[in-house]
Amino acid sequence: TEGLTDGEIRRVFDALDVDKSEQITRVELGDGLRAIGLRPNEAAMSELWEAMMAQDSGDGALSFQEFRSFCRDRESELRATFDSMDLDQDGKLSVEEVGRALRRYGVEATPSTITRNMSLLDPNKDGVLTFDEFRRLSLLLPNAEVEKLFSSSEEQFNYGYYSIPKSDTKSQHSAGTVFCSGGMAGLISRTVTAPADRIKVTMQASTEQGTTVGSTIRQIVKQGPLSFWKGNGANVVKIIPESGVKFFANDFFREQIVSDKENVMAHERLLAGSCAGVTAQTLIYPMEVVKTRLALAPEGLYSGIAGCARKVVRDEGFLSLYKGLGASNVGIIPYAGVDLAVYGTLKARWREENGPDRPPEWYHMLLMGATSSFVGQVCAYPLQLIRTRLQSAGLPGRKQYTGMGHVVREVLQEEGPRGFYRGISANFMKGIPAVAIGYVAYEKSCNLFCQYLD
Repeated sequence: TEGLTDGEIRRVFDALDVDKSEQITRVELGDGLRAIGLRPNEAAMSELWEAMMAQDSGDGALSFQEFRSFCRDRESELRATFDSMDLDQDGKLSVEEVGRALRRYGVEATPSTITRNMSLLDPNKDGVLTFDEFRRLSLLLPNAEVEKLFSSSEEQFNYGYYSIPKSDTKSQHSAGTVFCSGGMAGLISRTVTAPADRIKVTMQASTEQGTTVGSTIRQIVKQGPLSFWKGNGANVVKIIPESGVKFFANDFFREQIVSDKENVMAHERLLAGSCAGVTAQTLIYPMEVVKTRLALAPEGLYSGIAGCARKVVRDEGFLSLYKGLGASNVGIIPYAGVDLAVYGTLKARWREENGPDRPPEWYHMLLMGATSSFVGQVCAYPLQLIRTRLQSAGLPGRKQYTGMGHVVREVLQEEGPRGFYRGISANFMKGIPAVAIGYVAYEKSCNLFCQYLD
């Protein structure tokens, strides 16, 4: 393979020389790299610029002659790197050859990681790399060392961030930061959306025909404006540990479930999210029952959170605090699983397109959270309704049910299939903002708590 011609080097120089001044500054280098699809972070930019400045005459910018000298030196480094990896000397690199070369340097990279990185350099997608293909993009990477070119820990800035973010495998924050941030996110989101939650629970528990959002609001208003926050104390008490455990457990289960930590699959996110949701819901479920009872009970029936719990246990037995747990856990699998999976996928897509040095704005995170919540709720809403019906059984004037099957039969007979989606409009009023705000609050809380707990 012949070396780079001056014409080829000139074309690269012109692409980087944004203002056409015949000199490349550090700012222009960053803009030019982004324009051709490379998004180096600050550390990578510094490394690349420092290598280029070895040719600098002292004016702090690169002329074409200086850039050409850099390219010639880099090409020689890349040639040596390529030849050291090409064990059979056929002028092509296979996945196996790259893997063996990495192991010689003490670097472990999975075949899927190597294949993914090679595909970015391989325009004809034939599964092997010629030196021309290898050189074409590698010329402007921060360095030409083989362990940096294909190492999973470096691939995010070397190859345009096509890897799954590391947080999709395990959070970069400490357990304390993850737990506290999850709790804070739940506290903020549920308090802000408590009125919509009260409307939703009231509609779910109702078996009367013609119940609408408007009629439910009028019914609640008669009890006073603060009635919209009825049961919110129990909601807050439960949501702090629930949200904290949910996010912490999601990190834990992802670490246990993910087989290739550099290529997290959607079904792995789904399974980890579902396990996290079931774990969190089971731990705090008695408070879920108390919250529902307080929201629906007539005035004076319960004296508060503790009084409600004592009365339920005394009148109906301890297991009554777990009414609807089966429906809840069955429902949390599609809801929490789809919710976290969609959110994680959207966030990963953002990083692929924009790079890790450009974090999503708050409104981007809000949209991601809202989208993931909407998809999850559509999948799981019938089971949420079944859970609420079972939780409210035992209150004066409420229909009694013997289990999930009984609820399903009653709803089908009396309300038809549409009955399983009673109150879903109110659920969207509550659920989408609650989860979206919760995810934004989680990201912001991590930034706060990591200063003290990481």
